[in-house]
Order: sequence, then C-alpha cells, then structure tokens
Amino acid sequence: MSKLKEQILQSAWQLFRERGYENVSLRAIAEHAGTTIGNLTYHYPQKEDLLLAMQISTQGEALAQYGSMPEMPEEVLRELHAMIERTESILRERAFYFNSIFKLCRDVPSLRTNVEKTRDIVYDIYLSRFEVLRNSGYMRDDMPMDVYSNLVMAIILSISSWLYVQENFHDKTSRASIAEVLKTLIFACLTEKGRALWQDLMSGEDA
Repeated sequence: MSKLKEQILQSAWQLFRERGYENVSLRAIAEHAGTTIGNLTYHYPQKEDLLLAMQISTQGEALAQYGSMPEMPEEVLRELHAMIERTESILRERAFYFNSIFKLCRDVPSLRTNVEKTRDIVYDIYLSRFEVLRNSGYMRDDMPMDVYSNLVMAIILSISSWLYVQENFHDKTSRASIAEVLKTLIFACLTEKGRALWQDLMSGEDA
C-alpha cells in the first residue's frame, strides 16, 4: 500500500472513530490526510471503499495471529491461549469498526460479504485446532464435534458483540473481560491433561 493510500486510510479511521461514519465526508478525510479530494477518490472512490479497506486491514491483523497449524498439540493449546490474550487489544484498537460492524454490514452488502468470509476462516481455524486437541487427549472426546462446532460459534458471537455491549450497557455482562470469558469456555472442554497445561499458561500471565 502506498504511503498516501495508508495515510488516507488512517485519517478515515480517526475521523470515523471521532465523529461517526455517517458524519464524515470524503472531503473531510482528504483535508485531514493533507491531500486533495481527487487524490483520495483515485484510491477510494466512495466511503464504502474505505470501509472495505478497513475490513481487509482488520482481517489481516486478526488472522496474522493464526499461523499454520502447530505440529505438536501442546503448541496448539499455547497458540489458542495467545490468540485469546490478544483478542481484547485488537478489539479496542479497532473500536470504531467493531462497534459499528452490524450496522455497517447492513448498509454495505460488499462489507457483509467480506465479514462473512472472514468468519468462515476463523470458524475453520478454531474448529480444526479443537479437533487436534480432542484427538490428542487435551480436549474431551466424550463431547462430539458438534459440541465443538457450537463452541466456535459461541466464541465468534462473543467476540463480535463484546465491545458494543461493554461500551453501551452497564450491567454485569458489560463488565466482563472477553479474554476471561473465552478462557472459561475453552477450559470447560479440556481434559485433566489439557487443564494442567492451560493452568500453567495462566500462571505464566501472572509471573
């Protein structure tokens, strides 16, 4: 991505966050980025194109956590723990996007399509890792894979809605840490061997 294109995108992030997507014009973004409206529309003809670029950027940052499948199941569990630890900071760094995602997807069909593709990728990543952990004795094999599929759904839905709930409501659910919620969901499905390693990882957080 060119320096100007990235500068425009960062200006859009800032203005959308400060004023709201609907209240920001392309001209305001161009002025903030120190360029002309012509240069901006060359790279991003419409505001929707900025949203798509933001989605791709956010998707790339999120998916960068997930490398190829680790060879050892112990490393798979460590990877899951690390991913969960990083989740909250990603959500906060992209607060405008995650707070507005449901409305934006409703208004911009192409954005919804991209988000759906990303969720499918994340779904496959989590489920494949749960299957490895289940087959290697780290997650319970008395629970069928359908249960693990539902666990992935719960994780994705929790991540999608957590920031909006926290910033717009004031009940018990709004005070929950998304990392702690996800750790609890996964811990409930671990075997004794899995729980022992998980607790070691948790202890490492406090060290």
